[in-house]
Amino acid sequence: MVFPASIPSPLLEAVSSIALQEGTRDRFVAKVSPEWSTQHSTLGGYLNALMLSAVQKFNALEFGTDRFPDPIHVFVQFIHMVPPDQVVVSCQHLRVSSRQCVVRVEVTRNSRATTVGIVTCADLSKERGLTQPSQPAFAISLPDRHTECVVIDDPVVDATPVTSKLNWVSPKSADGLWGHRVGGHHREVWLSFRDGSKVSDTLHLALLCDMPLQPAATHQPGFYYKYALSTLCMSVEFKKRPDPTTEWVMVRSNSHQVSNGRYDVNIQVYDDRGDLLALSNHIVYVTEIRAKQSKL
Repeated sequence: MVFPASIPSPLLEAVSSIALQEGTRDRFVAKVSPEWSTQHSTLGGYLNALMLSAVQKFNALEFGTDRFPDPIHVFVQFIHMVPPDQVVVSCQHLRVSSRQCVVRVEVTRNSRATTVGIVTCADLSKERGLTQPSQPAFAISLPDRHTECVVIDDPVVDATPVTSKLNWVSPKSADGLWGHRVGGHHREVWLSFRDGSKVSDTLHLALLCDMPLQPAATHQPGFYYKYALSTLCMSVEFKKRPDPTTEWVMVRSNSHQVSNGRYDVNIQVYDDRGDLLALSNHIVYVTEIRAKQSKL
């Protein structure tokens, strides 16, 4: 059987274009395109993927491509918004052992630090050790994409360049709110790339962990006309490399408390077989959009 050629991934092409700055071995230069932007700045998940790509290149220079090929955990602190522009990504090893290395990463724009991360790398294919089966207290099967979900037709999914790259398929409640099959602040959405490219790499997971249905935003109609969101920080634990043929992933999100303009988001990413690919946690601030007063 002859399989059709896979469609190149725009994400992997973009983040892999990061180039070593001349005369250095730990600084990389990248041009961030507007296509990875939200309504006001570059998506944090894209910056996460860009930082991880820099770390992979940095490790390959120091140790070769086989020693620490995978990120297993990343923590990212967002300091300033990053508009589409040239950025510099600097890497520094904090610890190196036989199985793992820890890298500090910093993104700067015009010599100003905008984003700082701590990345732990290893080889997911060689991980061995204690494994315990468990039955979660929240044990609800993933919604069937074809019979329990519909395409999200809200204009908000096409309102920014980066969200318009995805197909969004989710359960819809009778009151018109999306992702409310489970209740409370639990949300569910199936995601795939509209261009047909696959979710084939941990760098895709780094991006998609920042593309959930926001629990607070989907709790009331017209949210994005009244409020703006900004992510303070996020972390991702990578459980498994996605199969190279993966087209759809389920992103489950939940907030434990939305209070005083700040909330947490817990995210789980599954493939369509129900295998857990990644876990993520965010802290998000909500600010009210004030209407501009017309001048007399």
